Formats: sequence, structure tokens, C-alpha cells
Amino acid sequence: MALRMKFEVRSLAGRIAAGCLSCAIPAASADMIAMRDYNLLSRGMSEAEVLYRVGPYDHETRYTDYHHNIVRKVWHYIPERATSSAWITEIEFDQSGLVQSLVRYRARK
Repeated sequence: MALRMKFEVRSLAGRIAAGCLSCAIPAASADMIAMRDYNLLSRGMSEAEVLYRVGPYDHETRYTDYHHNIVRKVWHYIPERATSSAWITEIEFDQSGLVQSLVRYRARK
């Protein structure tokens, strides 16, 4: 009886670990933001609004203070290399999660 319980716990732990690993892998690349979607963004929007309007980001950069509190963070939307007229978009958030700046520039080939 004790052996069976031990096996079930290990089995459950294995399932949880496998589930966590699959959650850590991103499903797809975010790619670049179309201009019509970029025009919907504005200063003062929350992170949730940005995610709803343009989708998940490709990369996040976090800037922290001495106590490891997030001071600001920048989401990067990076195009695929195959795209010829590609634009990189950077959205900067303050510590309360509101958009502070929107930057868009051409990607190098």
C-alpha cells in the first residue's frame, strides 16, 4: 500500500513537471505589429490592453532598482528575417504597468 502511494505521488509530480515545461515554451513568434494596430496604441494604456490589441511580445527587458523591484520594462515586437519592409516596435511600461513610450523603427537587413 505504501509503495503504491509513493508511485502515484511520483507520477503526479512527473505530470506537473511536464506541464510546467510545456508552459515555458512559447507557442509562436509574435512577429511585427501592423501599422493599423500600432495606431491603436497610446500612452497610458495598461499591459492588458496592449496584449489584447497587438498580442504577445517577442522579448521583454526589465530594469530593476537596488531591491529588485521592477522600475520599468520594455516589450519588443521583432519581425521575422524574411520580411522585407519590417518594423521593430518597442513599448515601454512604468512600474505600475502603464505605457510610457512607443518607439517604432526599421529593422536592419
